[in-house]
Amino acid sequence: MPVGDPGERVGYLIWQLSQAYVQLLEQALRPFGLTQTQYSALVRLTMEGPLSGAELARRCGVTAQSMGVAVQGLADRGLVGRHAHPTHGRIIEISVTPAGETLAGQATEALQPCEQEALAPFTEDEGAQLKADLRRMLRSMNPHALPHP
Repeated sequence: MPVGDPGERVGYLIWQLSQAYVQLLEQALRPFGLTQTQYSALVRLTMEGPLSGAELARRCGVTAQSMGVAVQGLADRGLVGRHAHPTHGRIIEISVTPAGETLAGQATEALQPCEQEALAPFTEDEGAQLKADLRRMLRSMNPHALPHP
């Protein structure tokens, strides 16, 4: 079986694009001392309220172990708190602190140039269509990653 042009495979294109975008994000988040996972956790908690570590990991598309490391770093900085779930005593919920909400907002603003650079090759309508197509693809592959429409 011939190998074929990797540029014709969706997985290869997504992976390459992801790697390029990750570099932009990491550079933009560095001044805030945040990893992508930490940033994603802060945004999710700010938008959705307290979540268990397992649920937060699912929604951010990372392993529970990776999220545990990220949350520990955020907790050490006072950006999130951990407390027992109100009805399920064995579940620990994670919630964002006011300092975490503020930092999430600042980091989100700092990521705007990354978004603009990524969408620069597209018209406004094409960019909107691209985002809609990517959301549809993501919902089929990881339904927890996006809020339901």
